[in-house]
Amino acid sequence: MDRKGNDLDPHIRRFLIAALLVGSLFPLWVATRRHQFLNDDTYITLTYAKSLAAGNGFVFNHAPATLGTTAPLLTLIVATLSALFPWIEPSLIAVLFTAACWAGIVWVVFLFRRQLDLNDWQATVMGLVIIASGWVDFLGMEAYLFALLLVLGVVLFYRRQWLLAGGSVGLLFLTRGEGILMLPLLVAGSLIYTGRGGTVGKMIRPGLRILAGFLVPALMWSVYSQLTFGRIIPNTLSVKMAQEQSGMWLSFPERLLEWIPLWERQFALGHRGILNIWWLLVAVGLGSAIIEKRRWLLFLAWMGMYVAGYTALQVAGYWWYQLPILFVLQVFAALGLVRITEAAARAMGRHRFAMRVAPVIIILPVLLLLIKPRVNRALTHPGDARAPSYLTLCRWFGDNTLPSQSIAYIEVGYLGYYTDNRIIDLSGLTTPDIVPHVATGDFASGFWQHEPDFFVFLPDFGWALDEIRDGPQFDRLYQPVATLPGPREAEFVIYAHQ
Repeated sequence: MDRKGNDLDPHIRRFLIAALLVGSLFPLWVATRRHQFLNDDTYITLTYAKSLAAGNGFVFNHAPATLGTTAPLLTLIVATLSALFPWIEPSLIAVLFTAACWAGIVWVVFLFRRQLDLNDWQATVMGLVIIASGWVDFLGMEAYLFALLLVLGVVLFYRRQWLLAGGSVGLLFLTRGEGILMLPLLVAGSLIYTGRGGTVGKMIRPGLRILAGFLVPALMWSVYSQLTFGRIIPNTLSVKMAQEQSGMWLSFPERLLEWIPLWERQFALGHRGILNIWWLLVAVGLGSAIIEKRRWLLFLAWMGMYVAGYTALQVAGYWWYQLPILFVLQVFAALGLVRITEAAARAMGRHRFAMRVAPVIIILPVLLLLIKPRVNRALTHPGDARAPSYLTLCRWFGDNTLPSQSIAYIEVGYLGYYTDNRIIDLSGLTTPDIVPHVATGDFASGFWQHEPDFFVFLPDFGWALDEIRDGPQFDRLYQPVATLPGPREAEFVIYAHQ
């Protein structure tokens, strides 16, 4: 097999395509298993989508409009699809759409493999690794839409479709704000890519086109966002910075150090997990990118900027913040797998049968080790374990309150999505005027500023809610009206304003 894979006969190529087609069914199968009991933060985005689809605007059940989701593009997509297919639950739409994005990454890589310096079988291995490395617990969130647009922007850049590349980065920015970090990389890359022996005008023209493509979606959203919310950047950024500032949340770098030892532990040699074959694949892939497949270094540069940016912003670390880093490492692990397999095949010399068998012997166990925990997760874990208790809580409010009555709590995703009540978010995500209080660790001031009709207390969040319930005026104004099973051993206590 030569470096470009041009010796592949049509039968082998058809086999590779068939393998990707079969592999692409896995995300859709996972989606059918994981469309219930999503995590609470996902339902924040879906509550905005629910309101938009119902024609109520970009609100969290009730006015005023707030930008309490990190992913406005996913919100708009799910809202549009929900309006077109009102008989389908928005949460199911979100899960199916993001599963399609997961599978879509594979086909972008394969269809544009030449732009990514891959031959047919290398692109197939890359696609199968992406499928087998899936984030089962994060369907419904924006992670896979982000990864798809990240790859698409790089592909369009290498195709010299400057306007479309910039437009993809604009959509990436609307999916998550850190997508904008790809813009300076592509603009700078265009100078290197086209600057050999050209005039100054020829050098800067591609970068200007990338910038123009970016500004089309970015400016449209910015104008709408400024007029609607009085801000362009989602409120989530200021909230996460306030949370870290309060000292009650671990910072992104601290959480990152916790996450790294957990990545692909099934490849670890021994109980301590210090030696991990997956990290060896990543290292070989990085070396391959540095030596020959330099087009993939754009992803490495973006990952470095992502880590540096979140560290500099001093935000609280949430478990899905690791996903962009994991995606980049996954593609480098795939490159490493390709490199090792090719080296083994070459070592077989003239033994043609052994050359064909070696890739199967090396690649198949890696894919099985990757996909096995994902399959187990999809089969045995229906989703957020706290969901049944939260749904019981939401049903109580649906049966005993009016939509105009307000509810205050620290986690508001389920409450927003499964009720029509006005929600006071004590963490500040969907209630922006509470954010300054969160920064000082003061949750009582935000509560009394709104003085809601109902207050949900759960001892699990005593670090934030105790000061409200133990305040001098609380017993005078609020009385317990219901006790419901909580997500763990403690119970929910619902207090009503008297």
